[in-house]
Amino acid sequence: MKAAARHAGPLIGLIALPCLANLLLILGVMHADPALFYRGLTVDLRTGPFPAPGSPTWADPTIGLITQAQGMLSAKDWLAGIIPWWNPYTGVGMPLAAEMQTLSFFLPFVLLLRLAHGWLILRLVLQSLSGAALYALLLDLGTTRFAAFIAGALYGLSGIFFLVPHAAGPLPFMPLLLLGIERATRAARSGTPCGWGLIAAATAAMIYAGYPETAYFGGLLAAAWTLRALALAGAARIRLAGKIMLGLILAPALAAPLLIPFADYVRVSYYGPHDGYFSLIAWPASAMLSVLPFIVGPIAGPIPPALAAAAAGPIDNAWWQTGTWFGIIAIAIALMAVIARHRERGRAILLGCIITFGMLRIEGINRAREAFNLIPFVGTTDAIRFVTPALDLALLIMVGLALDHWQRRGALPRRAAAIAGATCLGLILIVTLPHRAQLRAWYRASPFDHHVVLIACGTELAAALACLALLTGRPGRLATTMLACLALGDATATMASGQAAAAWSGEQATGGIRFLQTHQKLGRFFTLGPFGPDYPAADRLASINTNQLPVAASWIGFGNTALGLQPTAPLAGQAAALRDHLAGFRAVGVTTILTPPGLDPFRDSTSLTLDASAPGVSLQGSATIQGSLPASTPLPRRISAIGVRIGTYDGASTGRLNVTLCAGSDCATGQASLDHAADDASLPITLTHPLRIPPHAALHYKFSHHAGNAVMIWRGRIAGTTIIAPYLRFDGPKPTPAPRLIYRDRAMWIYHLPGAAPFYTAPGCTISNASLNRVITDCAAPATLIRREAWFGGWHAVIGDRAVVIARHGPLFQAIALPAGRSRIRFFYRPRHTRLACLLALAALGLAVVLQTRGRLGGGAGARL
Repeated sequence: MKAAARHAGPLIGLIALPCLANLLLILGVMHADPALFYRGLTVDLRTGPFPAPGSPTWADPTIGLITQAQGMLSAKDWLAGIIPWWNPYTGVGMPLAAEMQTLSFFLPFVLLLRLAHGWLILRLVLQSLSGAALYALLLDLGTTRFAAFIAGALYGLSGIFFLVPHAAGPLPFMPLLLLGIERATRAARSGTPCGWGLIAAATAAMIYAGYPETAYFGGLLAAAWTLRALALAGAARIRLAGKIMLGLILAPALAAPLLIPFADYVRVSYYGPHDGYFSLIAWPASAMLSVLPFIVGPIAGPIPPALAAAAAGPIDNAWWQTGTWFGIIAIAIALMAVIARHRERGRAILLGCIITFGMLRIEGINRAREAFNLIPFVGTTDAIRFVTPALDLALLIMVGLALDHWQRRGALPRRAAAIAGATCLGLILIVTLPHRAQLRAWYRASPFDHHVVLIACGTELAAALACLALLTGRPGRLATTMLACLALGDATATMASGQAAAAWSGEQATGGIRFLQTHQKLGRFFTLGPFGPDYPAADRLASINTNQLPVAASWIGFGNTALGLQPTAPLAGQAAALRDHLAGFRAVGVTTILTPPGLDPFRDSTSLTLDASAPGVSLQGSATIQGSLPASTPLPRRISAIGVRIGTYDGASTGRLNVTLCAGSDCATGQASLDHAADDASLPITLTHPLRIPPHAALHYKFSHHAGNAVMIWRGRIAGTTIIAPYLRFDGPKPTPAPRLIYRDRAMWIYHLPGAAPFYTAPGCTISNASLNRVITDCAAPATLIRREAWFGGWHAVIGDRAVVIARHGPLFQAIALPAGRSRIRFFYRPRHTRLACLLALAALGLAVVLQTRGRLGGGAGARL
């Protein structure tokens, strides 16, 4: 009890500091719910108080788009008694757990995402556990509680939880893996059994935690740690190698239920720039931000509006390739672990070499990049970003070792502190001087950012030098308190700074969700903005929009060709692609289209861009206006109606305005009454038939008004030319049958797309009681049932109690053969080799229990392990 009480204070602190750094969010004063920013349903959002706010305690939207949205689906599945193998609500269906980023098997933590603020609670839990894990590791290495607490608290306040919180799941288990290696080392030296259990458990937990890149680089750090342990093990080297190998063999076996489906999914998937691109890139500005996170103003802040992207250069998007910040205070203290002589200096030097190698890769030094890419799988990962959690852990272990040496030895040599201080200043120059021109331009464009830099960076540098000065004095109560306040105060304030970019308030308009839940049934929708990608899955609504990797290559190919998906294109371009590919959207069962309020994506309308007014022309009797538009004029490919801006002399115009349009050899005519036309407004005129505009063809027009009072045709000069033309609008034909608006609110308009293929079709059969995975058919003769859900290895179908083969229908969907008569069909998804994976996991668990039990009881040959 006394031993436990000694650790109560530090552990409470490790929980309290992350809460303090997020206090405004916890109290509800500010709101940083990713859904407010990325769900596409927010109205009346009032953001934070500063003009250049940075990011609202998270920088990467993945924390919302995937972790929050699809993690909530996983949590709902578990709580409903469903293993979250499959996601039927994104694209045309895709694996859920095997996607890894959804944290689907990260139990019990993923269940927190079922809560309204589950993303924040999960982050706070991971921060506290990470700090406690590093605290335990450093205590095991023999450091003082103070040293372990400071390092653990800094780890719990790591920038990873700000910049890439979706990838932070493995962080608590990385120190535990190193702790497992230390325990195995002691057991091997003393000849005692076991010691390998934590290696297996921590490694498996890192895999289940969701982000394989973070776990992999954490594993590489553990490999270096292991090589040092083996080198120093002496006669116990073979025993140690056996214990570590046993742990590393059991770990993937324990994680097989996730690893095997993941490998099966990646095999048939598209994974974008992970296919070699990351092995080539470098982002040197990330190193600068890792040392001085406020060097360009608030963390992950926007580019100053007055600064062109070209002038911003390599620092404009550097935050999106930065995995964490180390901070100059932690760097200064860690350097003392290398410079000063102490019992763990060798370990500190090894960790320092690892950090240096990683930073040289981030800086883009070619030899370092080439050497880095020799490590298996590194060339296919976003190494610049995801190596930093492992580097951060290495740095903070060095911090703990330095503080322990200070407390045990007393005042450290002033010469060592001077070298550390000079090294820090040199490091700042090394990482900032290459970007000095861009930094000057940034500061000129944003005095606010410049003030933030002067205050924040100046304070951090002064605090770092003050910490070095304290290390040269005796570690009394006042000195340790001051050092703790400087180091932890800076880390807490830096983490808390993102709350200034959060929202004071914001309302999400959810009426459209309720409408879709009532009316969509088995249909899917496509959105041009509102209720964005992945979020519909959390509400169990099917949307074909996707925003994740990996994703099935067949779906990407179909989306590019049959649907023309262009998620990064301007809204007008996305709407045009939708109009051009309606047959493809109907084929995948899209029944509704979501748009921002006021947008009709089915209206293909283009107006002439006129940059100067010209004298209008009055039409009456035999007078006409005619001319030509150059072939370069942007026009719809087909024109079914036009609008022309007219003046009616305060409503005096009468009769009909006639128009003739010709493109190539094809001409179309139209007319519209002037009797009740609006003055100084566009007059719509429908053509007798849609006029097709051939490529590179000029458009000729002629307006006439043979009878009735005169009408004025307003004109202007076509932008960039000397051509004078009327103010014209050209409308393409609407689809047939025409989609109709069925719902609208402040967040979205919803259109019904007629003619969409149903989820199940079986020619010659009657279909009833249809749900996602069950259907009843009545067939007069044998037939084929088509199910518009993605075909993927692992789908099974049962008719009655008889299993049937699921064939692939077209590039995407499923089909089964139906007998004549009534059939009750059930579909279910279970990844291939799942039974083998579960047997492996159970066998590994059983073997671990047997070996641990026999080892603790001292029985048999197993005791040697």
